[in-house]
Amino acid sequence: MMVAVMLAAATAVPAQVPPAVSSAPACRSSVVGTVRTITLQSKVFPGERTLRIWLPPGYDTSGQRRYPVLYVLDGQNAFDTCTGYQGHEWTLDEVATRLITNGAISPIVIVGIDNAGARRANEYLPYADPFMPTAGQVEGDRMAAFLAGDVMPAVAASFRVSTDPAEIGVGGFSYGGVATLHMALSNPQLFGKALIESPSLQVGNGQLLRDAADAATLPDRVYVGMGGEEAAIPPGAPPAMREQIARINAGLVVGAKRLRDRLAAALTAPTVKLVIDPAAHHGEDAWAKRLPAALTFLFGLGDAEKQTPRR
Repeated sequence: MMVAVMLAAATAVPAQVPPAVSSAPACRSSVVGTVRTITLQSKVFPGERTLRIWLPPGYDTSGQRRYPVLYVLDGQNAFDTCTGYQGHEWTLDEVATRLITNGAISPIVIVGIDNAGARRANEYLPYADPFMPTAGQVEGDRMAAFLAGDVMPAVAASFRVSTDPAEIGVGGFSYGGVATLHMALSNPQLFGKALIESPSLQVGNGQLLRDAADAATLPDRVYVGMGGEEAAIPPGAPPAMREQIARINAGLVVGAKRLRDRLAAALTAPTVKLVIDPAAHHGEDAWAKRLPAALTFLFGLGDAEKQTPRR
């Protein structure tokens, strides 16, 4: 049971709660570039939701140009250590700025979609997690409707983002990776690029892998990242616990490889990239480390495009 609890902690980020009021100095934002926020009233899920929109260099002076866009779940963690989980962020703003400036990727808009706090697991999971049976009723089948009906129209109304699925990406980490994968399998017409990091493939007792085996069509490009040590082995853990956690970690890597193979075998096969980071644990720092490879794979410029001066 202890191993199950430890793995759950490694595969499902706890719901974020507002920090307690204290006399500590105000947090200094780590945002690089411009992030604007809008609030929408969801028609699909209860309550308001904050969207954090990062704009690429040159956005304000680019006339009517429309940009490829990446929608990222758990938006609190996307750009700022002040709002990120336990003071960590994915550095999407820093990495995208560097890649765009160096001409490695197209200028893109990135939209961070805040999670629902205590209801995060309910909204993200299409199937129950056997390691987190207290998550309650799952509503992940509604996430695509939330994205297409609430989020995308709100962003398109205020920002110059592409509505061409080929130029739209969706990304998520942990349970957010589960939600992204499920939408890619069930609603592939919505977006052409998927960023799936450390997906909790145990949900539904492996149902996502079975779903992937029957996929007919998928987004054009799918990136999957996984750490080789997603569940960290605590110092001083007894041998039996160490062995069991190591077995679980090995199983997660096997699952990621199986996912890659099943996605690549779809009737209209996407281009799939799998990155296994052998020593990486489950968390924001590992995902930030793998982010440059993910963004370059999904939004990278071809050699001909790299030789064309940006205007």
